[in-house]
Amino acid sequence: MPPFGEKYLRENMETLVLQKKNQEVVNIFSWVLIVISAFVLLRSILFLNGYSSMIKMQLITKNFDPPVGINFTLYFIQSGLELLLSIVVFVSATFVLKYSNRWRKVLVYGLIISIIFLMVSPIISYYNIDNVIVGVDKIPRLIWRYSLSIILSTFFIFVIIKLSKEEVKLLFR
Repeated sequence: MPPFGEKYLRENMETLVLQKKNQEVVNIFSWVLIVISAFVLLRSILFLNGYSSMIKMQLITKNFDPPVGINFTLYFIQSGLELLLSIVVFVSATFVLKYSNRWRKVLVYGLIISIIFLMVSPIISYYNIDNVIVGVDKIPRLIWRYSLSIILSTFFIFVIIKLSKEEVKLLFR
């Protein structure tokens, strides 16, 4: 006898409702990550002019030793990592909308690396870039950067947890 009983229908409906809810959660998180990473990408592109002026400052001096106290290598590495991570999150979140399991994994790992970057980046900026800014109180800037990093990291952790649940992984098979 086929399983058409009330219990079977109820369980099947609950499964469909849960699956639909998980799809909505994945779509919302993916779009939020796309928007956040697009803003970071846009900001990085807008600051390319700043990068070019720093390179010009390095080229002004004979030994590529500019007269300011910024370690340009750290600045370029930090900016490059930020740009790379935002591209990874943008692309992987886009493919997560298409329920690609490989890109779900890339997104999870990209978010983990982004969390590490968000926790380290403010302190590097504090000791490297903020040292040359005169007349600006560095502590409130550091607190602001860490506050933003904690907010974003908390959101990223929440997304990682949701994308790692077995019931959500079923959507990607």
